[in-house]
Amino acid sequence: MRRIIVFCLMGFLCSCGVASSKPNIVLVFADDLGWTDTSVPMMPDLADSRSQFFQTPTLERMARKGMVFSNAYACAPTCTPSRAGIQFGKTPCRLRQTVVHDVLAAERGIDCKDEVSIAERIKRIDSEYVTAHFGKWGFHPRSPEHAGYDVSDGNTNNGEGDYLDVQARTPLPPEDPKRIFSVTRRAIDFLEEQASAGRPFFMQVSHYAVHVGLAAREKTIEKYRDLARAKQIDKKNLPTYAAMIEDLDSSLGELLDALERLGIDDDTYVIFTSDNGAEMFRAKGTLRGGKAQLWEGGIRVSTLVVGPRVMSGATCDHPVAGWDLYPTINDLLGGDALPVEFDGGSLLDAFEKGNEGVISRNTPELIFHFPWYGGALPMSAIRDGDLKLVMNLHTDEVRLYDLAQDLAETTDLSERLPEQTARLRGRLLDYLDEVEAEDLDDMFDARIRELNRYVQRERERPEPDQAVLRRHANALESTHRARAETEWR
Repeated sequence: MRRIIVFCLMGFLCSCGVASSKPNIVLVFADDLGWTDTSVPMMPDLADSRSQFFQTPTLERMARKGMVFSNAYACAPTCTPSRAGIQFGKTPCRLRQTVVHDVLAAERGIDCKDEVSIAERIKRIDSEYVTAHFGKWGFHPRSPEHAGYDVSDGNTNNGEGDYLDVQARTPLPPEDPKRIFSVTRRAIDFLEEQASAGRPFFMQVSHYAVHVGLAAREKTIEKYRDLARAKQIDKKNLPTYAAMIEDLDSSLGELLDALERLGIDDDTYVIFTSDNGAEMFRAKGTLRGGKAQLWEGGIRVSTLVVGPRVMSGATCDHPVAGWDLYPTINDLLGGDALPVEFDGGSLLDAFEKGNEGVISRNTPELIFHFPWYGGALPMSAIRDGDLKLVMNLHTDEVRLYDLAQDLAETTDLSERLPEQTARLRGRLLDYLDEVEAEDLDDMFDARIRELNRYVQRERERPEPDQAVLRRHANALESTHRARAETEWR
């Protein structure tokens, strides 16, 4: 029986061969893993596209066996909308789930409960499939069970990655930081059970690492303390962060080893990617910005693929996004063509032919929308070929970059290339209008209403908690301040 596994930590993985009609699928996500946070060069000719400090031998193993996608993007610059985009095969702005805490969607009753999840699509193609989700779910409008998963860890979020018991704040054991190894153990148990029974399956493994707070095994941390001293690097949290990345990579190695032990590695597609770019304080290398921003550092993610129909040791430079996974899996399983509202396109031809392959999308461009109400500058962006246009949602100002020549987004070409700028700006606005994307002012107003409700509720208590009131007051102040901050940054 042919097997397919899809891992989303940072990217997509695969190796060459012939797929069968019953591929198994596993999706593994990393959390907040940046484009340059592995020892695999995302671009062979760009030294800064890999880390010279972090060590990820399992990902290197996958790169040798499969394909690296050099221009791969998360669905969004933060976790919740990115996870929604992968689950439902559409851009977060089409789903109207564009930020982590989408108060506007909640007010309007938009919960994606009528959307067909990737697990549900698989079961419609073949009802024999068993579906599982392990680790961080991170999309509360729908639970894993409601989204079609037969087995799961439940409607989990960041807290489960820090505590054994979230309510009691019981810490995780030191040998299982961020649940890296226990999540992997459950995934392997599931693999063994389905392989023994001969059942086809889809499994998503969504790690809590490498999200804050930082945690890793002490022996791995000590390795990087020694390495930092040897390299004369004095960054307080770097050894722990590096150790967490390596622990995550080690757990991925355990999973790949299990596939080999079970004799299904040659029949398995593995896709590895991250839900967004690195936290701003970690961001490094060539890319501008980080998490919660639509600059490249916030959305470009490491992506590798291995599997039967994937070229070995190859790099594919086609721009791809998280919402391409849904049609890819649909294609691998022989599903019918998806309706036009599914934005992505199958990557199967790219798996087989690399840069010679063709990716046909219902929405040809990659479009991102992030009407955030605090912290980072609210932006929309569109990428078409090598050109990327970004729009300041406060002012409607735009900037244009040629990513083939200017990956760091330092040189604005909007005045030099007015026709291309006008074309991309028009296409971006048309798309946002077509999908009824969430408006920035509406998002701000909904957040203010929510915070005022919190304040009123606390004041109506017999003994209001002054600390809670101060926290809400600070949140109101920062939200109003964010509305007034319109400068590019």
